[in-house]
Amino acid sequence: MLLALFAGAAFLTKMCYLSLLFNTLFTVAFLSIFYWYLRKRLNLRVPFVLLALVFVALQVDALGNFFRMYGKQFGPMQYDEFSHLMVQVLVSPIIVWFVTRLLHRFGYLLPLALTAFFAATTVFSLSAAYEIIELWDEVYFGGQRIWGKYDTATDLQFDLLGIIVGTVFSCIMFRLANFELRISKFAIPNSQSPKTP
Repeated sequence: MLLALFAGAAFLTKMCYLSLLFNTLFTVAFLSIFYWYLRKRLNLRVPFVLLALVFVALQVDALGNFFRMYGKQFGPMQYDEFSHLMVQVLVSPIIVWFVTRLLHRFGYLLPLALTAFFAATTVFSLSAAYEIIELWDEVYFGGQRIWGKYDTATDLQFDLLGIIVGTVFSCIMFRLANFELRISKFAIPNSQSPKTP
């Protein structure tokens, strides 16, 4: 597990310098492995629309790297700010879905709003970890990913805004799809009944 963590961090330090084709193929391979792992190991079927949102999120970043948009104005904001905002908006739904399924698998059926809060804090923690990886790239590997003295704070600010928008969007989307009533057909393979706190 620790080796996978270091390998993932090492990959993330160099991902932005790789070609668009490589990043696209890697994203497809990673999402495919993620889908089949959850399906075989946890008996969970990730809705393809959620995988597509993650694919688009990673393409927002990859296209920004390909067209050298980072550090440049993109409408009313810098592309870096736009990227952090959009990636979080697009990734939050799958995290809300996954946290809900995982809690349900362990026998807990929490209100969607509380599950969304747990998911949002998880995503924000991952965003902070990514900012540390950016710092490592800048300090130890000579990267060019920090654009100014407020870059990290600005990135986290737009991450938080994107997480809030994405989480609210997720709650609305899942409620409209009658999410909580359909949860039982996905998660608990045994005859366990969910615990409510």
